[in-house]
Amino acid sequence: ALNPVQKVLYSANKRVENFIDFYLRYETVKVENETLLKENIELNEKLRNYDILVEENKNLTEMFSFKNRRNEYNYVGANVIGNSGGGIITSYTLDIGTKDGVKKGMAVMTPEGIVGQVTDVALTYSLVETISSENVSIHVTTVENTENTGILVGYQGADKKQMAKINYLPIDSSIKEGDSIVTSGLGKFYPPNIFVGTVTKINDDKGNLMKTAIIETTVNFKGIQSLFIIVPKDSESVEY
Repeated sequence: ALNPVQKVLYSANKRVENFIDFYLRYETVKVENETLLKENIELNEKLRNYDILVEENKNLTEMFSFKNRRNEYNYVGANVIGNSGGGIITSYTLDIGTKDGVKKGMAVMTPEGIVGQVTDVALTYSLVETISSENVSIHVTTVENTENTGILVGYQGADKKQMAKINYLPIDSSIKEGDSIVTSGLGKFYPPNIFVGTVTKINDDKGNLMKTAIIETTVNFKGIQSLFIIVPKDSESVEY
């Protein structure tokens, strides 16, 4: 007769024991969770720092290789501390200026290719406009045929995509879709053979006996955090 009552009492007692056990362990579990959360945050931070170091090492290795090929220039590293243009980035503010030897007109690059040109400079900072800006022009050529030369200027593609285009190509130019565009080195502003981008479209202007080539730039302007300013060692031979 007492068996059902005993079962009820046992069940109630068990719940009380579990509740007391949970209450006693709550603070311990809370501390353990906070410790694990802190460790997880620290590990993620170390992983991010590691990825950053790997990327920086890769960029420096690529720049060192480029520097060995073009040792008539110095390459001054700079950090991006600001940009303008909203969704379409057309300029950057860098953390170096005239005290670091930067001059207006100097070319700027990443290991991937040409970024743009210094358009204004102060003692401790400088402004750079990208090659997708209409205010910057570069003399370029194709890897496939160095006779295909023209002036590269900024261009806005579909959906406001940042691109560039080459003007003043002769109508009989052999330039074609898929060709690789590099700097020509004319004027010594830019070292020759720095990658600019790839031809995506050719437009004929038969009335003016010229062609225009639309270029997809190799540099992703939205992802730049640091870059290099190209400084000729024989700066007296360059009139910026």
